[in-house]
Amino acid sequence: MGYAAIYSDDVIAHHRAFIARRRAERPGEEYRSLTPEEWQEFLGHFELRKVALGICTRDYGTPCVHEHAYVTCPQLRPDPDQMPRLEEIHDNLLDRLKEARDQGWLGEVAAIEASMAAAEDKLASMREMTAKHTTTSLGMPDFHPSVGRRTPGS
Repeated sequence: MGYAAIYSDDVIAHHRAFIARRRAERPGEEYRSLTPEEWQEFLGHFELRKVALGICTRDYGTPCVHEHAYVTCPQLRPDPDQMPRLEEIHDNLLDRLKEARDQGWLGEVAAIEASMAAAEDKLASMREMTAKHTTTSLGMPDFHPSVGRRTPGS
């Protein structure tokens, strides 16, 4: 069963009036056209969000505490095609975890365990995306002579 939201004309009119009032209160220079340099900076932000494991979905102009640590970043939208790369990173983390435990580096152990948990979550989401987006071959349809219209005399 679906859901349909139906709004009365009154609600829409009040919303439009609210938007008009808000725009009137804002400085006019905020509504100017962008310069080519500003537009290139904006587009460049999204080019910089493309990373080896996928795409960082962080908003334009916002800082990220996970900058260059994308395995642990919740804003990373992983690319399923990069699953082998992430599996390699996970295996490397296992080796690093063993070394940290052997050396008694408890802070490093905690950090690596957090990275491993994030990598496992991302691998699971990659597997889920891969399973959802599989292609099913239906084959070519087979038309028998008894199917469809036949012209008289044939």
